[in-house]
Amino acid sequence: MHSMKSVIRPDSSWKTEDIEKLALDAAFKGDIETLSYCLDEISPKYRTDALTPWLNIIEYGKTVGIQPVEWLEKAVEITTQFIPRTTGKHHLYIILLSELHGKNPGYGLYVGESSKTPEARFEEHARGKRNRKGPLYSRIVRRHHKCLLPTLYEHLNPLSRQEAKELEGKIAETLKDAGIPVYGGH
Repeated sequence: MHSMKSVIRPDSSWKTEDIEKLALDAAFKGDIETLSYCLDEISPKYRTDALTPWLNIIEYGKTVGIQPVEWLEKAVEITTQFIPRTTGKHHLYIILLSELHGKNPGYGLYVGESSKTPEARFEEHARGKRNRKGPLYSRIVRRHHKCLLPTLYEHLNPLSRQEAKELEGKIAETLKDAGIPVYGGH
């Protein structure tokens, strides 16, 4: 039995057939995160026997309208380098954006922090929620939101307000420096 984290991110101990099955299921469900991790794991650069399954997954993803995020592993390597120093009631969250600048898939990230859970904050952005003071959402997230990417931030939460604000900017800047399109991270 695999842990939840390993179900999202299979490792080299998995058989190619098991990863292919997980990836096809993820593509069918629209789970870009799991699909991307599976494709990276069975990439021909790591497994010489996996070219056919790798191509099958990419083709199936195209037929259901889902493409992997090529730089997701790089984003994981970057975000897992950050270690929380505090604990509190604030949360970091990272949202996958798509179709930026009219490109398909045109992926990018939005990095934010909030006293709300990542799921609640994602819903506010996605629904275009407002209060009496104005919008509670980012226009770019409202237009281009795809999904939350918990593997990029769940190891950090919860945080103190101050540390959440600091890490929001540091993580966004580090991801940008690595060539990943990032929005937010004020």
